Amino acid sequence: MAFLTMLVTGKQRGASLLEFAVAILVVGILMGLLLQRLWFYQGEAERVAVQMTVANVRAALEIKATQSKLLGRSNDLTLLTEENPLNLLKNKPVNYAGEFFSPSDDDIGEGNWCFDRTDKSLIYLLNFGKSFEDAQTKRLKFKVKLLRLPHSPAKPSGAPESAGVAFEQVKD
Repeated sequence: MAFLTMLVTGKQRGASLLEFAVAILVVGILMGLLLQRLWFYQGEAERVAVQMTVANVRAALEIKATQSKLLGRSNDLTLLTEENPLNLLKNKPVNYAGEFFSPSDDDIGEGNWCFDRTDKSLIYLLNFGKSFEDAQTKRLKFKVKLLRLPHSPAKPSGAPESAGVAFEQVKD
């Protein structure tokens, strides 16, 4: 009987080594899952930020192209293919590194934009490579292209040419 009362009323001195190991294992698994989700959301944030910058540039190009057409200056569209498309934005992205001639990855820095003055392209150097499944390299390259519809013989001679611009991703 004394043994039974000692089991019931005895004070527990702390966790056993097994309980401590199980607690450490559970915390480790939870931390691993948390880090995995954190890396996933960092990649998603980068992907969305790039998509938003591209969408802003496309919108600014469309506005500029429409203004040129309304003013009857379609030849201004050719100039758009030569200049930095980020100059059309009111505010450049905070991760814009500037304009370079044939920049290296060190010049740009991971997670930054730059304009390559050599081939007139806008480059983004990926920070999280897995955020873009279709990316073959760590560089995403975009270019402003002039679009002209084929000349139609049925078009009256005084009608304006149908031209536009597009901001497209190009392969290296």
